[in-house]
Order: sequence, then structure tokens, then C-alpha cells
Amino acid sequence: MGFMKKLWLILLSNKLTLIALLAFAVAMAVATFIENDFGTPVARKFVYEAWWFELLMFILAANFTGNIFRYRLFRKEKLTILLFHVAFIFVLLGAFVTRYLGYEGLVRIREGQSTKNTNSQKRY
Repeated sequence: MGFMKKLWLILLSNKLTLIALLAFAVAMAVATFIENDFGTPVARKFVYEAWWFELLMFILAANFTGNIFRYRLFRKEKLTILLFHVAFIFVLLGAFVTRYLGYEGLVRIREGQSTKNTNSQKRY
């Protein structure tokens, strides 16, 4: 069996899925406690913007996508499982889009008013 096929089977394994989901849950819980004790910038630096967190999200997205085809979830009787996998993939895609294309800012809106101004968190 070739190296790429072995790597693909490991990436799509249920054991890796379980480990990745547990690691994701633990990382999010730890980030919540870090954010509570040390502030949002520290949690962002050490968890949310860390390379290993992005790798974990990529592994989960690849695993869920691959398992859709591996277990042939396009059948009517497996619709609920398919929807779960697709929903998780959309959440992870949204996280990637927000991470790389979004920006953070502050908008002050008084009651009954509207505004077009945003104060960016980054300095230019």
C-alpha cells in the first residue's frame, strides 16, 4: 500500500476523528478559561490564531468531507448524518473565512440612530 493511501486512511479514520473532536473541545474550553483570566488577546494568540488550532480545524474539515464519500452519506436513509457532516463543514469554513478575510472593529450605535463608521482594531 502506498504512502499516500496510508496517509489518506489515517486522515479518514474514526480514531483520528474522535481524537480531533476531543482536542478541539478541550482547546475551546481552555481558550475560554484563558480569555476569562488573561483577556481576549492572550486567548487569540495562544489558541485561536495558533498554527496547531488551524491544523486541527483543517483535519476535522478534511475528515468530515472524506467520510461523506467513504460512508456514502448521499442516501435518503443517511440524510441526518449527512446534514450533521455538512453543517460541521460549513461552521469550519465560516471560521476559516472569518479568520482570513474578516476584520475586527467597534461600532457605536445609539438607540434609534444608524451609522456607517467602524473603528478598526488595527492601526494603519
